[in-house]
Amino acid sequence: PDIWAQCTIPSEFQPIGKYNIGFTAGIESTVCAPGWIEGLNKMDVTFVSSEHSKNVFESVAFEKKDEKTGQVVGKIELKKPVEVLFEGVNIDTYKPLKDFSSNSINLGDIKESFAFLHCGMWLNGDIGEDRKNIGMMIKIFLETFKNKMNQPALLLKVSQGTSSYMGRDAILNKIEKIKATVNSKLLPNIYLLNGDLTDEEMNELYNNPKVKAMVSLTKGEGFGRPLLEFSTVEKPILTTNWSGHTDFLHEEFTSLIGGKLTPVHPSAANQWLLKEAQWFTADYPQVGGHMRDMFDNYKVYKNRAKRQAAISTKE
Repeated sequence: PDIWAQCTIPSEFQPIGKYNIGFTAGIESTVCAPGWIEGLNKMDVTFVSSEHSKNVFESVAFEKKDEKTGQVVGKIELKKPVEVLFEGVNIDTYKPLKDFSSNSINLGDIKESFAFLHCGMWLNGDIGEDRKNIGMMIKIFLETFKNKMNQPALLLKVSQGTSSYMGRDAILNKIEKIKATVNSKLLPNIYLLNGDLTDEEMNELYNNPKVKAMVSLTKGEGFGRPLLEFSTVEKPILTTNWSGHTDFLHEEFTSLIGGKLTPVHPSAANQWLLKEAQWFTADYPQVGGHMRDMFDNYKVYKNRAKRQAAISTKE
């Protein structure tokens, strides 16, 4: 073909056309595998989702060694152009809702009027080491609001990659193990929403009056789509100040938590997330303080969220 476009991870890129274009969300850590750079160099141009991904691909370099002798015979580094193609969000679907009469998302089982929402896949990794950092987020939530008479809820729209009863039970077991580490008989409630939702149902979830804010202690995002989706509904966001989502979330209008780069833990490392790489670990005391203040002074955060929604929708 005259033009060949391929959307996948870079190590799978194949230059089949006369002009070859790659599309990839990119990388969530500070280092990619050498095969990814070799794949990028096969294409005439590659489009990524964020400045973070572009910067990682442009900054890494590896020694190329002879497979038989082990001697260094060259360097693997980016030689072809990489550009950012912003993913965006469908503002015909993701937007504030005023009418809930036909809402198919029923959160009647949640007795609290204030729920923090988290959306993401609970992937491999010890507590505090999985990419979305869901385990530590739960731990901090429990520690922050334990023993209090007035408590918010934590609503998890979480899976282990697929929606199934076995996956649901595995997640519930993980939650119970974390709760057992918190010394309290009065813990805030955690709810699990399991199963696939349409885009329209996700927007209804974001808009539900009981859902007051989104929280994510993600260690790294190639883009961070749920954060952009949620930002359009004029509700506060609490997340980390590193990687793809900082392209569209503004520090003045969202709660971006500081922290530091730490090594990818062996329990989370795989063929894409290398143990030699680093990603972001939030300053956990900051997280608890922001959660508590957001719960106590919600109107302040809500007003800031409206400014972020205007930026997300218009820009």
